[in-house]
Amino acid sequence: MQLVNLNIAIIDENKINVEILSKMLQSLGVFNVFTFYHPQQFVDEVETQQFDMLFLDHNIDQLHNHYDMISDLIFADKLLPTTRLIYLAPENTSFDYTCEYPFHSTQMLIRPFNTAQISEQLKLHVLQITEFKTAYHFISQKHYKRALLHLKNLRNRNYPNYLKKSRNQLLVNLLQQLGQYSIAKKLLVPLAKKHIHWASWSLFHVNYELKELDKCKQFLASPLIQKVYPVRVFYWQIYLSWQTGKRDIATEQVLAFELDKMSPMMLRLSLMTLHANHEINALENLFNRTQTIRSDNIDYQNFIACLRARTMILSALFEQTDIHISNAKQSLIGVQKTMQATQPTEFSTLMVALMTLDGNNSVAKGKLYQLAQHSSDDPIQIIFQAYLYHHLGEHQDAFECIYTAHQLINRQLKNCQHVLAGLMHKIIFEHMYHDSSSRARAYEKLGQRVYASGEYKNAVKIYGHALNAGVNSNEIKSRLEECIHLSGITDHFYQTQMDTVTA
Repeated sequence: MQLVNLNIAIIDENKINVEILSKMLQSLGVFNVFTFYHPQQFVDEVETQQFDMLFLDHNIDQLHNHYDMISDLIFADKLLPTTRLIYLAPENTSFDYTCEYPFHSTQMLIRPFNTAQISEQLKLHVLQITEFKTAYHFISQKHYKRALLHLKNLRNRNYPNYLKKSRNQLLVNLLQQLGQYSIAKKLLVPLAKKHIHWASWSLFHVNYELKELDKCKQFLASPLIQKVYPVRVFYWQIYLSWQTGKRDIATEQVLAFELDKMSPMMLRLSLMTLHANHEINALENLFNRTQTIRSDNIDYQNFIACLRARTMILSALFEQTDIHISNAKQSLIGVQKTMQATQPTEFSTLMVALMTLDGNNSVAKGKLYQLAQHSSDDPIQIIFQAYLYHHLGEHQDAFECIYTAHQLINRQLKNCQHVLAGLMHKIIFEHMYHDSSSRARAYEKLGQRVYASGEYKNAVKIYGHALNAGVNSNEIKSRLEECIHLSGITDHFYQTQMDTVTA
């Protein structure tokens, strides 16, 4: 690969910034430079055009920010794993908003930067892609085991530090993809002890998979990690607090975080957390404070109003009192024009919810079935539809939505959007299957579906949930043994799930 052959995209609404960077790239012999002043322009272009490197402005305060855009594109397999992501920020903050992408290299440059820094990024990219070309080919084909074996054969090569880091990151991520968490942990522990941040975060995720939640909490409590990564600590603390039944910690996280530094996705997570924890006054206060801070941004004001309408309708579904239903109707009337123009499917779904609350079940069912015909890759939307089916007594359709949402969440990247969807799934799942026996049966049924789809590593986790919920059967034991074998998982935690059945 030569510099002259690189396809590079610049996504930045500031034309001066784009011109400066374009001239720098051209001076280095790179002429295939594509410029985009709005994220949607790039999303449309990437349907037919692949890029080697992306330079992205740090625009976290915008509704359509580049971090969420990249997460969506990687989730949809629209970016090759060889694509390098370079965020351009006024200060050292960008990595806190990114998630740990499975294979895409991420760098950050602090403005103002110079031509030498851009040249260094280009050279490092060409070096990495050239050296690990075969591994990336296997990864793009999702042949993770072959990619892992290839990289293992390169472990004794005397690479410079940059390539060592790239190789180690690929190795660890491949081991996680294959469910080999204990092996990944052996590689990560020595690196994490040296305070290498990418390794520390990877170890956090490995410990989470192994259910060593105390170690996860200790990591998030580290003063250094809290100082450098307040955003990541924010949403993972919330998620862990729900996993461990300490929901008051989630509320504390929301109330303590600086509101003007919240991304739109973080705001949605905060509102859901307060709503689920029945912190009504704090919830209203957060809505009002956000409206005040974003008073000069009409799009953000509309966004907040729509969030309020969704929250009101969800409250009415959870607790069907006259006051809740009245508030839900009024809130939706207030955003009708905005939502019909910008989010027609979401608006139609909320209208179905109001029909359900009014007792118009036959009409609501027909509308909901129509909406379900249009495929969606948004797990939150699908989870909401599951709850509507549940209210309408269509329990099989509700389960199908729960299953689809689970599959989508399992594919999501490890970021705030993942935590938001996972938390929503947990809340609605608990409302639909409110006692231990129905919950256990639902997990068992989910396990059977995941098993049938050939996703054995995921099936092991679901069957583990079923066991913890009280299912105790020889069939589950047999399936769990088979899934552990077929998935290649050798970690002690998953083996002990099987032992639980016979205990």
